Amino acid sequence: MILNNLVIQSNKVHYLCTVCVTDNNGGKIALTIIVSSLVLLALGNWAWKKYFSNKKEFSQEK
Repeated sequence: MILNNLVIQSNKVHYLCTVCVTDNNGGKIALTIIVSSLVLLALGNWAWKKYFSNKKEFSQEK
């Protein structure tokens, strides 16, 4: 029988993944990662355009 073969060892530490420990399922975690990465990309794009791009302004005078 299967139960005779199972040996429970209480002195071992069991490591669980984040999905197993929390009540969140994988879909919520994936959605959080996707949304946060899009927000970081938007902030990076804004900072690049505002501070780092070398745009030359053309004057209207000739």
